[in-house]
Amino acid sequence: MLTVILGVLGAYRFSFMLAQEDGPFDIFSKWRGYIGQRTWFGRGMHCTLCISFWVSLLCAVFMAEGVTIVTYWFGIAGGVLVLHRRGI
Repeated sequence: MLTVILGVLGAYRFSFMLAQEDGPFDIFSKWRGYIGQRTWFGRGMHCTLCISFWVSLLCAVFMAEGVTIVTYWFGIAGGVLVLHRRGI
């Protein structure tokens, strides 16, 4: 249970950092500016929830095995969604 909670919090933090923060030496803001918003990938890199969907997959791969990876993936992504919508 603690592993899932830490996975949700880690995925949320990393996704929020990539999508919303400048980062050290403005690396994230420069990266988002370079990518732009002309493509679906670029628009997704400006969205915390879009990034968290893929970050959650990485967390799930390290946390689970077999069929449960999909369950962990969507569970972590759902937890990030709840945190983001609640404004935490």
